[in-house]
Amino acid sequence: MEQTTQSSKLRALLDNATGQPEHVVAVNLDVRGFSSFCERNDSTNVVVFIREVCKRLLDRYFRQAPFFKMTGDGLLIVIPCAGEPGKVVTSTLDACLKAHEAFPSLCAGEAMINFRVPDKIGIGLSRGAVSRIVANGETLDYSGRVLNLASRLMNLARPSGIVFDAHYATGLLSPSDLEPTFSRAKVWLWGLAESEPIEVYYSAALGTRIPAMYRRRLDVRKWASERSSSKRFERFESMEKSGLRYVYSLDQQPRDPDEIIVTVQYPSDLVSKLGGTAFQLPRNFFDYRFEGGESKVAINTSLLVDELRQQGFVSNHECKFVFRYPR
Repeated sequence: MEQTTQSSKLRALLDNATGQPEHVVAVNLDVRGFSSFCERNDSTNVVVFIREVCKRLLDRYFRQAPFFKMTGDGLLIVIPCAGEPGKVVTSTLDACLKAHEAFPSLCAGEAMINFRVPDKIGIGLSRGAVSRIVANGETLDYSGRVLNLASRLMNLARPSGIVFDAHYATGLLSPSDLEPTFSRAKVWLWGLAESEPIEVYYSAALGTRIPAMYRRRLDVRKWASERSSSKRFERFESMEKSGLRYVYSLDQQPRDPDEIIVTVQYPSDLVSKLGGTAFQLPRNFFDYRFEGGESKVAINTSLLVDELRQQGFVSNHECKFVFRYPR
């Protein structure tokens, strides 16, 4: 009933929604290692952790932010900066530095969290014009390049840290203000800067290392292809019963993880029956992770086993995967 009420309220507001231009600072914050954390823990523990993380970040570091929304494994925070951009830019960057420093012990003292939790965050910052979606005086959401840029920059902050584009600081912060914590670099970003780079600052002094894939042009692609060793289908059946995923470590880091293609080759006795040599896994069958300095593809064995059984696979059949991705 509550969900229906919320949906009805939003639907009514959308009838009167308009877009209003606004200059803002956008903060995109991501908990590193959240996907693997979810696999290791009961969903109740996951909810307790992310709830406390969001509450404490907002209460302690972004209390003045008028708009935020959860992104599943983090937060999107939007702060208007018209009238006093210098103050907002400086205070927001300071808040991000403090949040990053405190994050490993952010949930300390919470009695409900008696399990191991992620201890790293990545933060992307950007500043500029957006469109604020408003209805009856209520802010429903924001849209614009600034938000997309903050999200892309957050992905650069590996294994943790803070990254912001040079325009965030233009006219408000000098290079000397940012030293010695931040270093400068030129990067390429999917959908925003594929052929020409943009300049960013990243928290090198905090251990941030921008992945190599973002330090070269993205509009010229070469593809890598890797084959896994052959494994009996019964192995995946066993993993499926145990709730485990099959994880394969790639030799290189993909330029665009969204373009990874995974196929499983058919055993010889099924080739003529199925009219092909391989089955391409739908994108929801696997996900990509960058953990411990390695690029990994994790395949959902429940979906995999169910599909291959329907195609005629039995326990003694051999399975071999082929992974293709832009490098």
